[in-house]
Amino acid sequence: MLRAYLKLSLKYKIIILFTLLMTIFSVALGYYAIQTSRTQIVSKVSSTNLGVVRVAENNMQLMQRAVSNWVTVFAMDPFIQKTLQQDERPSGSLDPLLYTGSTATLMNQMLLTGNFDYVALYGKDGPPLFQVATDDSSGSGTIQEIAASRIYDETAALRGSPLWFPLTEENNVFIRNNRKDKIGMTRIVRNVNNGSAIGFIFAGVNRETIMGQYLANLYDKDHGIVILDSTGTPLLEAGKSFYQADRSEWAELRSTVPESGSRVVKLNGENLLLTYSKGENGWDYLYAVPLGTLTKELNSIKLFVALLIGGWLLMSIPVMLLLTSFLTAPIKNLLLSMRRFQNGQFDEKVEIKYGDEIGYLSQGYNNMVANIKALVDDVYVLRLREQEAELKALQAQINPHFLYNMLDTIFWEAEAAGQERISEMIINLSRLFRLSLNRGKSFTSVSKERELLGLYLSLQKMRFRDVLDYRIDIPAELDDYVMLKLLLQPFVENAIVHGIERKRGGGFVRVSGVREGDCLRFIIEDTGSGMEPEEMAKLTEIPRESDVNVARETGGYAVRNVIERLKHYYKDGYRLRYDSEPGKGTKVEIVIPAILQNGESEENVPTAYR
Repeated sequence: MLRAYLKLSLKYKIIILFTLLMTIFSVALGYYAIQTSRTQIVSKVSSTNLGVVRVAENNMQLMQRAVSNWVTVFAMDPFIQKTLQQDERPSGSLDPLLYTGSTATLMNQMLLTGNFDYVALYGKDGPPLFQVATDDSSGSGTIQEIAASRIYDETAALRGSPLWFPLTEENNVFIRNNRKDKIGMTRIVRNVNNGSAIGFIFAGVNRETIMGQYLANLYDKDHGIVILDSTGTPLLEAGKSFYQADRSEWAELRSTVPESGSRVVKLNGENLLLTYSKGENGWDYLYAVPLGTLTKELNSIKLFVALLIGGWLLMSIPVMLLLTSFLTAPIKNLLLSMRRFQNGQFDEKVEIKYGDEIGYLSQGYNNMVANIKALVDDVYVLRLREQEAELKALQAQINPHFLYNMLDTIFWEAEAAGQERISEMIINLSRLFRLSLNRGKSFTSVSKERELLGLYLSLQKMRFRDVLDYRIDIPAELDDYVMLKLLLQPFVENAIVHGIERKRGGGFVRVSGVREGDCLRFIIEDTGSGMEPEEMAKLTEIPRESDVNVARETGGYAVRNVIERLKHYYKDGYRLRYDSEPGKGTKVEIVIPAILQNGESEENVPTAYR
């Protein structure tokens, strides 16, 4: 994707980049706004829910104190104390005296206040001495059955303090026909004189009484409340059901949370805002609200943010198209002008409308085009005209046919005079001229170049006699390959002029050739005087052209001309390397592409090498 993006035009790069940045910024801003709103809502609702829990806690403590106080008053009533202290009473029946007098008045007042819905007073054995219910519950158990239960033991261990517990089927030994769910409270009745246990009281409060009087308006179908006793057993559940006693997180919650607070928990795939508080009586109060009901108002914010992002992008794309078109139009015009300039239109010039960076770039481009055009006019065109004039002058001065005819005449005159050495020199020179001119073509075959070298070295051998020895090792298998004409002769001439002539006692020149892969490799070696590094650098450098060529050294000029032709025809496909040390001779290595000739015409040479 990155590569595809980098290949796009500058206009589309800007549009995609700005669209991506705006989308990221808008989404991040919307997400921050929604999360902040959600946090604020949860924080405020947590404070409100904690207040609800405090109200429930206070109301339940009031209920506990009210029931406990009434039971205390009832248990300390003189008549109740006297009745419980009797050693014997009629077996199997309730004491009728407890339903009359001050006791009946007290109990009626307790029932009218609505503090509890069932009460039973037990003596030392048998059924209760006194029992009354407001919900038609009946069938009290005996004190023997109660004494055998776990609740009786826990109540006795409290030594007169009340024990609160949920009345369930498993622990219900108090009411055989219980009409409504209740929360029970048990307490040992003690003798006010010596503190001995003389009785047992069970009081029950209907759960619907608690929810109607103490938890009214604190719960509904979306808000649930759970009250746990000190052992973690649910005493009461109202409203939305969320508590599951068999889940381990409740035990962890009760053991790790502080006295009160709120947290978000996930139950049955639903997120709940759970508010909790530990009461002074050891009870735990849990209040849960679905998080979705609290944050449903945020859905409108989410929709608004989504619409805002979509609208912003839809509105910004046309604006960015216009803006990017405005910004990239000068660059596009500059690019089109560059393409025309590359195609040879050297009169190109872009209009500068602005003074910004693009304007400075256009101005620099115009100056560059003008300078290049001036250089082309001053150097390239003039150079071509100069070379054309030199060629025409040379052609006008030397007529090859005239030269060949004159050499033939001199040859026959020498033959007639019996000068065989002169005849050989003339015929070799005539053949050398023919091969050098090569009918005006730039390329020749390796075989003709080898023949030209042989003629040239034989003439030099006649000139220097015993001073010069040579050898040409170019195999016949290279005869059909094409190369630049007069490619090797200037280096051979340079070896003789700068190497062999300067060395006392003469020297040896060897020319070898070989094919290596797709290339032809030629080596010219001599045992001459060698060259200093400065002299070798001067020989291979290409000086600036001037109008005066008279002072050029012939050998060096020819070598530099060969280097120019190598660069022109072979571009970067050739290699030329000098290796020379003073007194040890010189070695020149030339590597060119191996090109097979295909006919006599130069047009058969590949275009890149014409």
